[in-house]
Amino acid sequence: MKSLLYISLIGLLSLSCKKDSGDVYPQASFSTISGKWHSIEMERSSLDNKSVWEPIAAAQSDTIVFRGDGVILNADGSPACCAPTSLIINGQLIDIRPQSGLPVNPLCATVNCVNCPTWEVSWNDDQLIITTCNAPRVKYVR
Repeated sequence: MKSLLYISLIGLLSLSCKKDSGDVYPQASFSTISGKWHSIEMERSSLDNKSVWEPIAAAQSDTIVFRGDGVILNADGSPACCAPTSLIINGQLIDIRPQSGLPVNPLCATVNCVNCPTWEVSWNDDQLIITTCNAPRVKYVR
């Protein structure tokens, strides 16, 4: 009697297992933002608590690159330090899963990263606004 119970329990458990939803890779979502992006403005709060976009000087502008699999790189192609493990692109949560190996960035050993596993990205045509955990929003263009 116990063996019949165990067999039915194992059968029920094996039928209830589903494939991981991450097996279907959302390539189309990352392809919309893939490429080089240059920072142009940063959001600041004014004295009356209103958000104001301030231009970033060309010398202080940052360039990031999104690969087709969502991996975030620096302008020189090295992996970005403190990069997130997932992105929320226009409200859709997508895990970043590198499809090819990444070289080691020696500069990352000197950086103390604050845990920010998810960045929120608002994408519209050729404009991207990135919100990270404890930093002001930054506006990028292609």
